[in-house]
Amino acid sequence: MSNKSTVFSDDYFSDRKGNNKLRLKQYEIDHKFISKYIHNGTICDVGCSTGEFLSHIQWKGDKYGMETNKLARDMASSFIKFDKNIFTEKKFFDLVMFRGTIQHVDDPFNMIKKSHEALKEGGYISFLSTPNSESILYKLKNTLPVFHTYEDTIFYRPGLTGLINLLNNYDFEIVGVDFPYANTPYRNFISDHYNFFKNILSKNFYPHPFWKSMMNIVAKKIVWKKFVYA
Repeated sequence: MSNKSTVFSDDYFSDRKGNNKLRLKQYEIDHKFISKYIHNGTICDVGCSTGEFLSHIQWKGDKYGMETNKLARDMASSFIKFDKNIFTEKKFFDLVMFRGTIQHVDDPFNMIKKSHEALKEGGYISFLSTPNSESILYKLKNTLPVFHTYEDTIFYRPGLTGLINLLNNYDFEIVGVDFPYANTPYRNFISDHYNFFKNILSKNFYPHPFWKSMMNIVAKKIVWKKFVYA
């Protein structure tokens, strides 16, 4: 039996109230990326936390969420509904979003399968602020900052190629990929590269943002046309 948990403690959500300027800036960057493909409609935010992401970007459309922590769910419930999700609905959502969450679910393959079923024809699935286990830092140290910090809640270590192949297998077409390091407010080019150099020389791990360590992916549900034979 695994000793890992899919539930974050209440303390984790103590500063998830729209009061972190760097996080809010990152929200804007993520929103700009996803808006290239979809900017409104019925959304299911998987692992929606306190709902501050959808609140900050002022998502236009019906907002549904999935969240395992009761405190966070209660905080989000004033503007996010929880009575529908990817397990209860078929062809209902325009967008299913995993923002920094797919690595924390204990059945990621099934979650993607259920997302496909819950999406309308031509609907989208997105993975924002998602760690990339094919990045140079991960290959060097076999970990990334998010894996290192939240080890007790990590079930899946997604990589770009593996996640794309998984989405293709579940009948999604990749429409957008982005590596946001250069624009993220968390990066510091000098200290990040200095820490990367230390990671090369040391057995210890020095967490830091770096090129392609995080990725954003948007994929569209493939609509298979039925052919009528004469």
